[in-house]
Amino acid sequence: MKKISAGVILALGSVLGIPVADADDDFKLNMGGRIQADYATYFNNSLMGPAGAKLRRARLFAEGHIAHDWKYKFQYEFTGTGAAGFADAYFAYTGLSNTAITLGQSKTFFSMDQLNSSNDNVFMERPLLEGLDVYGNRRMGLKLTTHGANWMLGLGGFANALNENLYTTYTPTTTAFRTGVTSTPTNQSGIYTISGRATFAPLYAKGNVLYFGTNINYTGFGENSAASAFSTSPETSITGRKLLSVYVSRPSSQLEYEVETAAVAGPLAMEAAYVGLETSRRAGLPSARFDGYYIQASYTLTGEPRNFQPSLGEFHYLEDIGRGGAWEVALRYDALNLNDAKAGIYGGRGYNVSAGLNWYANKHVRLMLEYSHAYVDGIPTTLPVGQSYTNNPINNGNVNILQARGQFLF
Repeated sequence: MKKISAGVILALGSVLGIPVADADDDFKLNMGGRIQADYATYFNNSLMGPAGAKLRRARLFAEGHIAHDWKYKFQYEFTGTGAAGFADAYFAYTGLSNTAITLGQSKTFFSMDQLNSSNDNVFMERPLLEGLDVYGNRRMGLKLTTHGANWMLGLGGFANALNENLYTTYTPTTTAFRTGVTSTPTNQSGIYTISGRATFAPLYAKGNVLYFGTNINYTGFGENSAASAFSTSPETSITGRKLLSVYVSRPSSQLEYEVETAAVAGPLAMEAAYVGLETSRRAGLPSARFDGYYIQASYTLTGEPRNFQPSLGEFHYLEDIGRGGAWEVALRYDALNLNDAKAGIYGGRGYNVSAGLNWYANKHVRLMLEYSHAYVDGIPTTLPVGQSYTNNPINNGNVNILQARGQFLF
């Protein structure tokens, strides 16, 4: 392997998005990143707080390959701190035909919308059902993926994330709506996940796609896990208010299953998914069951079809954007149920309707404008008999959200 010479010039080329490689392409390095700046204002709900702005994401990455068959990627999120800032951090062997063996921190298999990059998703935030992905997303582990022209299979085993949270204390109460929970960041949590994915696209020409996929995750909890937790805000990043939340005491294992579909017909694209989750518990406690779903449609007014990748089961950024840019409108309805009366758990039921308008100036710049109406109900105003966890009923109600994003990719 040759060493890179003229390092300053080559590094500058990388930052500008110019790939760096040696003469025989034995080593390749590409660097880039994203900036996503959000603004949001909230109506008719004082819990959400005032209008505000934030950097939703600010990332740098380095990726490439060594000796042709070894791929690597490192990505850091500067809006996090310490280990919480690590996103992708892995290397992969790609010497087998259409197959990759990946070691390090990478995404587990949960849903198409989660696997899509946030750079490419139609809406600013992922749907409410992503609140069930607390022990998914990116984790340390080993996974194998293989694919054909219109299908893929994936299987992985994962331990903790680099910023794992282990809930070490759970104290149910009958006198208040908040439960005493201690969260301790640790890399020795005893939590592990087995994750699998299968996809198939019987139609997969550009602008003409029909797609089906499924994902299954099994998570085991260690004896030190006093509780598992799920929570989510309405689909906005500025507020820190979690209107939907649950703690499930004494978890032993968790099974999560998802089915998804998508279709593209010229400028029209549609997608939908359903997620079901069941947490088994120790000490004879009843299992807890939650679920969520979404359906969405988008239409590019300027005629470009959404860029679906059948060998991955993912949507990517629009292609063939004209000089005036591309305009896109989108509509989504989604729901999440965190109530299970048989388990004595009442986290609430959430519903969300969102409409969006996006302008793709080019392959680097996108501006987004969204209006959402979110509604939460199902949280009892008095503590039910035999309750294990009850969310605060002050979270019942609705909120209207107007938000915008400026996205820059480099």
